[in-house]
Amino acid sequence: MSMSTNANGNGECIRTKKVGIIGGGAAGLATARAFLRENERNQNTNYDVTVLESCDSIGGIWKYEDQTATQKNRPMYRDLRTNLPKELMAYREFPWGSDGEASYVTHKDVLEYLEAYASKFDLLKCINFGSSVKQLTVLGDEEISLEWATSTDENGNVKIHQETFDNVCVCNGHYALPAIPKMKGLDTFHGEIIHAIEYDNAQPYAGKTVLCVGAKPSGLDISREIGLVAKHVYLSDSACDKMQTFGNVSLMPRMQSIDENGWVHFSSPRSFEEHVADDIDAIVFCSGYDYDFPFINEASNLELRFTPGERRVQPLYEQTWHAGHPSVSFIGIPHSIVPFPLCEIQAAAVVSQTRQQINGIPLPCLSDRLAAASEDAASGGPNGTRVQDTHNLASHQWDFCRKLAKISGDYDDEMEQFIATNKAIYDRSGKERKSMIPGGEDLYRETRFRRDDENQSYEILYSKTGTESIV
Repeated sequence: MSMSTNANGNGECIRTKKVGIIGGGAAGLATARAFLRENERNQNTNYDVTVLESCDSIGGIWKYEDQTATQKNRPMYRDLRTNLPKELMAYREFPWGSDGEASYVTHKDVLEYLEAYASKFDLLKCINFGSSVKQLTVLGDEEISLEWATSTDENGNVKIHQETFDNVCVCNGHYALPAIPKMKGLDTFHGEIIHAIEYDNAQPYAGKTVLCVGAKPSGLDISREIGLVAKHVYLSDSACDKMQTFGNVSLMPRMQSIDENGWVHFSSPRSFEEHVADDIDAIVFCSGYDYDFPFINEASNLELRFTPGERRVQPLYEQTWHAGHPSVSFIGIPHSIVPFPLCEIQAAAVVSQTRQQINGIPLPCLSDRLAAASEDAASGGPNGTRVQDTHNLASHQWDFCRKLAKISGDYDDEMEQFIATNKAIYDRSGKERKSMIPGGEDLYRETRFRRDDENQSYEILYSKTGTESIV
């Protein structure tokens, strides 16, 4: 084990635990802060934190890079604005917004917020940049080996490093491995086919007819942006039963196949009507991403299943801890959530289980963790729908946050106010966003919020949606 023991000024034992964090994005920063905060609170425990970040700066997906001249491999695109207000996105410990300025901000604004967060809590001292993790190996209950590579010169020569940790937190995100559904006849299409991760701006599609596959937030935003310059945009939505046209954007049922002529066929199992489009120049798959942990494999001594297409990671206890080896945890697995505060609460729960004395609720025994993880993996998510929704929390994220806050011992009236206020803003923001028609004017992003945690509510400072000013 890598844990060591020393004495503090009072002659009491100080336990030093080495913590490895994979990833320096929003989840990794929140996790590093959670461990360092515990150092400030508890004189008898010292966490030696190492964050391994493959890039040369923090921010994860929020670090936009103009890659138009090369193969683009990051999901951030040039003109993106958040689809959640900053008053909702912020970490609990580092409020953001309520200043009367725009609530829906650019990726540059988000990156600056994360940089300010890292500076405020002195997190950069923990981060090893340019460190690409190659291998995670479980050696014992609290003994995990990490191997990572760093570049040594401009010719691409690398040096391999190895270190053993008491706890490892995996915070590498889930926006790196594009998921493109299997589609009959896809190889017969004569035009351009890309995934949303490759999209940067709408200009290449000026005057063209484009199909966007997937009507979740990224599909809605990209189709709206392309629609400003394109001849026509088709937006394929599996929840749609019949074709509906709004200006130059047509909402279509699920894309089913492409025939030998390169024509695209659409239909819904709830309708007998089929639609065929013979004029599509390009297809953009806004079909999400698969979970990927390239450093976990057969040599890891850690059973972890994440089959492409399933969008399910197992076995996880409470979607956070590896059920068999809870010294390995995963921050940021749930999706369709408000990521920054949820990761912050997850990280605090993880830290709580590493203390010598647990103030909250200890994790159950191994057999109970494995049973719960198995049940969760087979449940189809909180809504019990399908395997791909195992980690889709959506409206269930608030009770998830409450449960984790109770595990960490952090649940109190102030935490409830924070969670309930987040829910109120989330519901209002979602209601406005969903009222927008495909290709229509992006009015909901003009709304400006001010938090009112004391009343578990908010104030609307400005809105173009025509709804009430205060709820």
